[in-house]
Amino acid sequence: MPKIVGIGGVLMSFSIDDNITSELQKLGNKAKRISNKAVRESAPIFAEELKAQTPYENVSDRSWKAQRQMDKKTGKKSEFKHMRDDIQLSGIDQYGHVNVGFGEDTYWRVHFIELGTVNQKPNPFIERTVEETKDDYLNKMSSIIRSELGL
Repeated sequence: MPKIVGIGGVLMSFSIDDNITSELQKLGNKAKRISNKAVRESAPIFAEELKAQTPYENVSDRSWKAQRQMDKKTGKKSEFKHMRDDIQLSGIDQYGHVNVGFGEDTYWRVHFIELGTVNQKPNPFIERTVEETKDDYLNKMSSIIRSELGL
């Protein structure tokens, strides 16, 4: 039983009910599982909206000179997918995060559109997607956490 020195040097002792302690430990063990479930089930909200917001161009074969040169140098043959068709969700990492973004063949092109170039105005579709989905994402996470905790 822990002891604390109180005001005036009076010694006090206290104990926490064993039932409360075990329930707190159970809650602590469930916390990671619950938060992972909430993140995993909420991430598709962002991915779906990102797919809807990602610009789609159907004029070019998307075979850029720089990429062809890089493929020649590395001996790899890149697949020139549309960015919209290459949105991916990762698994949950050790910190409880899920990455939503573009695959290996398209990620390098995204910043040209998002931030613009000397010859092209920016189209901040990722920033817009984050702002538009933030509330829905948080509401979904909140409802999952509440239901898992029985609130």
